[in-house]
Amino acid sequence: MTGVNYFLKRRRRYGILFLASLVSAAAGLFLVLTVRQILLYRLISHFLLNTGMILFCFGWHGRREFLENWAVTYFVIVLLGGILEWIQESGLIPPDFFLQTALVSLTGYGILLYLMQRKEMGNHICQVRIEKGTRVLCVKGYRDSGNRLRDPCTGRGVSILSRTKAELFFDPERDGIRYVPYRSLGETDGLLLVADVDALVLTDGKKERRYGKTAIGIADEGLLEGKEYDLILHTSML
Repeated sequence: MTGVNYFLKRRRRYGILFLASLVSAAAGLFLVLTVRQILLYRLISHFLLNTGMILFCFGWHGRREFLENWAVTYFVIVLLGGILEWIQESGLIPPDFFLQTALVSLTGYGILLYLMQRKEMGNHICQVRIEKGTRVLCVKGYRDSGNRLRDPCTGRGVSILSRTKAELFFDPERDGIRYVPYRSLGETDGLLLVADVDALVLTDGKKERRYGKTAIGIADEGLLEGKEYDLILHTSML
């Protein structure tokens, strides 16, 4: 339940999670000792006991949130159970209950942390279409609240495009590429190549936002290569 609380950022107090888990564990033990029919035991355990535990921990805030809590809870249960089974069958770890529990917890939370970081990264990435004349370039854009660079000549916010993509899209002789001064960590008097485009179209799910005349900066070589995105959006586009 702590893993679900952490992964979904429900911000529930750990005392409530511990109490709900304790009550559910006691009820589960009671079911094991009293219910002899395996099918009945599974029905009560999965549909009543576990559902009650989830409601106890996170409350009811609508069907969608409850189903999300329920799905992630079972994902964590399967994850931790699978790790425990692998540790026990591999024979690499001594059959010590506390050691195995610690390893399962550390491994499970490590996986949850990784998945959460991937989820947060995904929430900041959207599809972007850059238009200039008849040319169109589709890239992945990263919403960055730290990019506040503006072109001092036009006042437009500057989004940063990877050099590899920029070389494929821009024509140095026709596109009026210019230098714009900027400051960044460890760089007080840098110069950035900048060109204007006709439009920048952001697509996030079914939503589409269109920005007119926009300035695009060309990143230094290697800055964005290897990243999951090719464009750092200006903070005004968040």
